Amino acid sequence: MDNERLIKIETDIVYLQDTVRELNEIVSAQQVAITKLEKQNEALNKRIEELDSEARPNRRPPHY
Repeated sequence: MDNERLIKIETDIVYLQDTVRELNEIVSAQQVAITKLEKQNEALNKRIEELDSEARPNRRPPHY
């Protein structure tokens, strides 16, 4: 009886280790994607600021 129980525990551990490995790969891939998106977002924000400053030259607002 104890031998069967030990085999079950060892089997469960192997499955859990495999699951952890798979999840680690998924999280790593997601981190790569997040980093790429953050860089793209930063570049887009800079471009928006550039376009905004080009569209509004240094003029006095109309209420002056």
